[in-house]
Amino acid sequence: MDRDQARTDYRRILAGVVRHHQALDRHVTGAAMARVAKRLGLRVKGGVIEAGDDEMALVSDLAVYGRVAGSTRAIDRYARAVSGSLDAFDRELVGALSRSWFSIVRFTKRHPVAGWYVDDLLLDRTGLWLMNEALEQSAREGMSLGIRLFEFGGFVLSTGAAAPLTDAWMEALRDDLWTRRRPGALSDAEVITLYRLTMSLGLVARHRNALDGPV
Repeated sequence: MDRDQARTDYRRILAGVVRHHQALDRHVTGAAMARVAKRLGLRVKGGVIEAGDDEMALVSDLAVYGRVAGSTRAIDRYARAVSGSLDAFDRELVGALSRSWFSIVRFTKRHPVAGWYVDDLLLDRTGLWLMNEALEQSAREGMSLGIRLFEFGGFVLSTGAAAPLTDAWMEALRDDLWTRRRPGALSDAEVITLYRLTMSLGLVARHRNALDGPV
């Protein structure tokens, strides 16, 4: 695969994610969004979440992909509702989104075609091909990122939500993430903790511009 083909495939996938995230809105109630927002420490007044677009991206991520607001996930309800009306591409894409996971990746080196090679530090998977045109420009070797990922078309891609992790953060989190817990993706509770820390340090908006994934 050459660079032009990789970018074409990536943009088709990204357009599909945007389309499905927009359709998912009807499967996420305002009450569910408010419950998630409160768990993240955001103020909710009269049913209105007092937050900017960058914080709302994190609320939406957990409302769609987590079980914070209920016993079932919005992405799973959506997948069941549309399963009979999708073509093969979109059916596989929605399936991939429903299997997404939140982990911590380290950028190891640029992919020779496009994007980056990353290592998933919590799942102990190395050499994953991460496609994201904005991160291709802004990421640096050795950078770590808490990010929700899915696999599709030979790539790993972001669903749109992420939390930047500084070197100091990685040292502080090392015991909890590598020593005291079993290997595996982050739980909803761990993602909430990560997002709250990200917002408290004012890092969300700074890194949001580096993500061209939709939420």
